[in-house]
This record gives sequence, C-alpha cells and structure tokens, in this order.
Amino acid sequence: MRTALVALTVAVVGLLALAGCGGTRSYNWAAERAAGYRVGPGDVVKINVWKHDELSQQVTVRPDGAMTMPLIGDIKAEGKTVDEIAGDIGGRVHKYFQDQPPVTVQIAEVRSYKVYVVGEVQRGGEFTPNHQISVLHGLALAGGFTRFASTDRIVIVRKDARGERRIPFDFSAVVEKGDLQQNLALQSGDTVIVP
Repeated sequence: MRTALVALTVAVVGLLALAGCGGTRSYNWAAERAAGYRVGPGDVVKINVWKHDELSQQVTVRPDGAMTMPLIGDIKAEGKTVDEIAGDIGGRVHKYFQDQPPVTVQIAEVRSYKVYVVGEVQRGGEFTPNHQISVLHGLALAGGFTRFASTDRIVIVRKDARGERRIPFDFSAVVEKGDLQQNLALQSGDTVIVP
C-alpha cells in the first residue's frame, strides 16, 4: 500500500512538472498566426474592381470603422482582413454588374496600428510602427529588458472577435532554441507584458 501511495505521489508530481514546463508548448500559435492584419480607422486601402475604374480607388477608413464607395455606399472595414473586405465589396458589386468582376483590396498605408510593451523593459509604452511587427520587434522597440525581467514568462494580451486571451511567449525558447512559432505578428491593440 505504501509503495502504491509513493508511486501515485511521484506520478502526480511528474504530471505537475510536465504541465508547468510544457505550458507554452501546448498553446495553439497557428490559430493566432492565421488571424492576419486587421484594418483599423485611419488605414488607407486600395480597392481594385477589375474592368470597373469608376469603383477602383484609394479610400481612408473613417473613425467609425467604415469606408464609403460610389454606388456601393458604406462598407464596414474595421477589424476585417483585406480578403474579408474584398468579399463584402464583391457581394455588393454583384447586385449591379452581371459579370461578377474580381475585387482586390490592399493596404496602401497603415495608420491605425498600435501596440503596447509594458513591464520590465527599458522604454515601455505605445508604439505606432507603419507596418505590422513581431513580438521580438516590439521588445526591440522597447529597448530590451531590464535586469529584473522574467523573460520566459512574457505574455501577450490580445482582445479581438475571439475574446480576450493571454498568449504565452518564452523568450529563451524563441532565441536560444529557435521556437519561432511563438514570435507572432502583433495585432493592433496587443499588449506585451514583461513581468
């Protein structure tokens, strides 16, 4: 009976140790990576409707997150990818043209992109690069770590259509072991917390 209790205790301690060590390894970074860049207010998008120059134009997303196109009217753009916006425009264009012209949307200028790096970094705060950056780039913009930083317990706080969540980031695993799946592209509004 005593050996069974010892074996059970060892098994429980082993499972807890594995759970503690493997916390970051079990996260689904692929789902986060699939998100892509989300358009925000102030961004400039270039819309091309094939063979319809009257609809092809460059548009700035308004503060309310929408943009206006001739004939089509207002289209919600905030929080959507360029492919989702192109699909919305294509659906509306179909009402007016029988040929179903292909629609492409590109980001011409990024103006809404903001990320935050806080905690044990040299220069924490809000950063507004003109392109999407990765976690490592965000840490570099913040001037690197202070000597008190717990670099293996970094967390990215993200809030989007999927809700608010904490994404783990293990600096040593990325830099020393080459686990680049953790070096996600930061979404606008992400906060990198360095404890």
